[in-house]
Amino acid sequence: MINRRLFLKMLGLAPFAALSGKVQAAQAEERTVDLVEFYVAGFQYHEGMKQKVSASLSAGTRLLLAREPGNRYDDKAIALKSPNGAMIGYLPRDLNTVPAALLDQKVSLQAVITAVQPAAPTWERVRVVLRQVV
Repeated sequence: MINRRLFLKMLGLAPFAALSGKVQAAQAEERTVDLVEFYVAGFQYHEGMKQKVSASLSAGTRLLLAREPGNRYDDKAIALKSPNGAMIGYLPRDLNTVPAALLDQKVSLQAVITAVQPAAPTWERVRVVLRQVV
């Protein structure tokens, strides 16, 4: 298989071959598409309320997504965990159908905290954006 640099050289466009490497490097950067923004559901019932865990949550923190197809309350449940694995809550039930299907198909998704408001009601303390990596 021919690579881009060799192809450009064959066309006599050798001066542009150096640009090819820059284009490939830019393509290697991670690009994301924001799908939905939400408050963490059930935050008050899980470990996010613990001082040690809540102190580690801040805007920009990536959360771990864990699909729970065996969850007895919601077969499309998606758990949200802190970087150290502490359970902080769930993606809200009314928003989880499409993300659950995407995760089941091994589509790369990220959950990133956009805001933490310690003085807010417990159901509005942590706001998260769900992104698809493209």
